[in-house]
Order: sequence, then structure tokens, then C-alpha cells
Amino acid sequence: MAQQTRMSTVIPYYHRWIRSFPNWSTLANAPRRVVLSHWEGLGYYRRARFIHELAKSVLRRPDRRLPSNPEALRSLPGIGDYTAGAIASIAFGIPEPAFDGNVARVLGRLSARHGRVADWKSLRQMAGQIVPKKDPGTHNQALMELGALICLPKNPLCTHCPLRKACPSAGKKISTSKSRPKTSEISESILVIRKGTSIWLTRQHPLDRWRGLWLLPTVIPSGKNRDPIHRISYPYTRYQITASVFNPSQPPADYPGRWFALRSLNRIPLPAPHRRIVNTLGMNKKPRQ
Repeated sequence: MAQQTRMSTVIPYYHRWIRSFPNWSTLANAPRRVVLSHWEGLGYYRRARFIHELAKSVLRRPDRRLPSNPEALRSLPGIGDYTAGAIASIAFGIPEPAFDGNVARVLGRLSARHGRVADWKSLRQMAGQIVPKKDPGTHNQALMELGALICLPKNPLCTHCPLRKACPSAGKKISTSKSRPKTSEISESILVIRKGTSIWLTRQHPLDRWRGLWLLPTVIPSGKNRDPIHRISYPYTRYQITASVFNPSQPPADYPGRWFALRSLNRIPLPAPHRRIVNTLGMNKKPRQ
């Protein structure tokens, strides 16, 4: 949950998740829509799909437990090098690096020579070489926290760093952060199609977003001059999206979908921007007679 999301946002989601899915079996047997509804608002929904598939994979193992071996961990859904290293070292005490951007930045500045930082591959190799056999989890967490809280991408807090006397980059402007891709702006049209006490939803999106969730149908703007009933702006990965909301009488002919009772919307997993539209327009309330 904390990958690509602030901890202050994650904590209440985490507690609710653990209450609902306290073990692998509970999570594996939960319907996909329930899992996604618990993730609603966190974004990057493939993380929820991965952990759901991971739970099923764990139950298919002979011992029905998460493996401790890093290579075995990497073979499971949604687990890459960083996650495998974090699990192996923190949960099982195996000396495996948990190498992420924060760790790369710390090691890059510690090993910088003449203002030049080693490449990503060399830094990862270095991370593996310095992991201690005793308490590797604390070592990895310390490096990650050092990068997240002290050795910042811009304006690092060198005077607070416990390694400042050994760091050749202390007090110098050496940045190891990768350049972020430029945010692109996209326009789209979102359709709210209502019939009595029902609303029409689809799982199809023209850009294949939010797989597994129900959506208000989204279409590429046609250029026709129509007055929207609402407008919304929201970020999605490296895009800033501006959407105009319309209320046609019929669903788009080429979209598969179905009608849902308005009273059931609170139980249906929707993307956060679509949930905002539903709430803003009062679609979660029963229409007046």
C-alpha cells in the first residue's frame, strides 16, 4: 500500500484491510469486487489485484505459507526485487537487500567521487554487499528511512545525518533523483446514464484504466458543443485529466455494461474520481418522487 502512496493516507486503509483480511485464506476467498472496494481511493489498483492473486498463490503452495527464499518470492504475483528483499530481510531475517530509490540515493551520495554517482546496477550490487547477516531487516529499514527522511532528493538534511562525517557529498548539491516524466494533460468525457432508480456502469475504458472496477462510461471527447452538467479534474499516473460530465439517455452502443440500483453504489468498487462524480451529483441518493 505504501508504494507510491503517502503513509498518512495508507494507515487507515491498512487497519481496515487487516480487519477484513486477517490471513491469506480470507483474502484469497474474498470476491474481487470486495478486495477492490477496500482499495478504493488508494489508486494503482493493480497492486490490489496482485495481492489478491498472491494470496491465492500462497494457498496453492504445499505448506500454504509465504516462502522465505528470495527467488521463490520473486516468482509470486506482484513481488519484484525490492519487495522480495524487504520480505526476506524484515520478516525472515535473510541477508537480502531491499533496494529502492531511497536506498539508491543514500548509497549514491556515500560513494560519490568527484561529484559523480555510480549507476543503478552498481548501487544495487553495493546494497547487496553491505547487508549484514545479523538483523538485516533493521539495516534495510534504516537505509530506507534515512533516504526518506534525511537524505532527501532536494535539500538533504545533512546536518542531521548520522553518516555526515563519512559522506563525501555532505553539504554539496549532488542529486541522484531520476528526472520525472512531464505531466501530460488529457481531456475526456464521462457519461452518467440514469433510468429511474438505476445507473448504467461498464468495465470498459478506452485507455484500459482501472481494470476490474465498475466505471461510469468514459469516451474520447467528440468535439461537439454540448454543455456538461459537471466538470472534474484529477491526476492519473503522469497525466492530469480534465473530464466533462454529460447525462445522455442511452448507454453507448459499443460498450458492454449493465444497470445497477442506485442504492447499491456504496457496495460497488468505483475509481475515486467516478465516486466523486456520483457523490457530487447525488447519484448515491434515492431520487425524489
